[in-house]
Amino acid sequence: MSSNLERICTVDIEISSPIVDSAAFDAVLIVGPAPAKPNGEIPPVTVYSSAQEAQDAGYVTTGDDADPVGRAINVAFSQSPKPTAVYVATQQPAPAPDPDETTDPPATGEDGGSNPDTPKETGGENEGAEVAALAAADDGLEALGVTLARALETNGWYVICPAGISEDRYEEIAEWTEAQTKMFAYTTMSETPPVRNVYFRTFGFYGREYVGQPENEIPAANYFLHVAACAKILRYDPGSETWVFKALASISPSKIKTATVKKFEEANLNYFNTVASRNITMLGKTASGEWIDLIRFRDWLQNDMQVRVVNLLVTNKKIPYTDGGIGLVQNQMIASLKAGQQAGGIAPTEYDEDQNEIPGYVTKVPLAANLTAVQKASRKLKGVSFQARIAGAIHMVEINGNLTYDNL
Repeated sequence: MSSNLERICTVDIEISSPIVDSAAFDAVLIVGPAPAKPNGEIPPVTVYSSAQEAQDAGYVTTGDDADPVGRAINVAFSQSPKPTAVYVATQQPAPAPDPDETTDPPATGEDGGSNPDTPKETGGENEGAEVAALAAADDGLEALGVTLARALETNGWYVICPAGISEDRYEEIAEWTEAQTKMFAYTTMSETPPVRNVYFRTFGFYGREYVGQPENEIPAANYFLHVAACAKILRYDPGSETWVFKALASISPSKIKTATVKKFEEANLNYFNTVASRNITMLGKTASGEWIDLIRFRDWLQNDMQVRVVNLLVTNKKIPYTDGGIGLVQNQMIASLKAGQQAGGIAPTEYDEDQNEIPGYVTKVPLAANLTAVQKASRKLKGVSFQARIAGAIHMVEINGNLTYDNL
């Protein structure tokens, strides 16, 4: 650069780099044991872009000797639209107990038996080892909470899908998931869900072709109905989808009676049924009775709005605590809500029969003049809120009509 130009004009250019949104709402995390015959070391958490990649790692994906995780991966990539990636968290062997961390033998009475009058010690340095031992699986693998916590350090997945894990461990996964911005899906062969109906982030599917079907007659892929549903439906943008009326590849439908359907709906247990010669998913609810798509859309909207506001603060030298600065924050809220409308999760502006406007959303921010000096000095902007109308989805239609000979 010529020094003569510098004498006349100096130009300094600063690059304002926004934060990168690492959240994802479109991929499954299959959790289960390692393959029986791995080809080398299997990472604790990894991602595959095809069933062939999993096979190359040592997973058997089809046949009588298929690995549970391998078959789940194959079911996932059998769907249309096909997932771009499938994450896998492998349960690691449980750590060997420390021989130095042994509990003292119970106090004994004069007859050599245990002394009920001797108080039991609680806590202490051995308590952690005891809890870990109780939490570990009977198959010698680490506790599921440890596996999931490790997977949480890897971005890119949203729904936990177990494979080769006993149903009696599902409550444990559901409880862990409820505290995260994730969801948990499972398939059960029982007419009664294996988890309680207190979870908003857990949903299950019934996997048998008919009630009472023998275990050895259940199609192998049906154990991974939840994987098929998630792999397919997560390919749709949050807000644009519903979890009912979706066809699934590789899965055999259930032939169930009306009484059983009612039982499933009362228990909020999803199922895969034949309707008018088409095999489709039905119900679309979480264990608590909330719609699956609504929970997913809420998570997406929360993340989108957070990222927009944080980027506003990061990419500017400062946002002043004035009406103008508060307005910039409001603009980011509006931009996120508009994106929610475009996705289909938030209703558009509509009108009643008198042509009165019914907005899809409204936002509210305080005026700088109404804030106290203490509030401004804290540099925390509060009193910012919005309300938005849920677009929802039509799952059932009732039509009333009348045929008449009279003129209309």
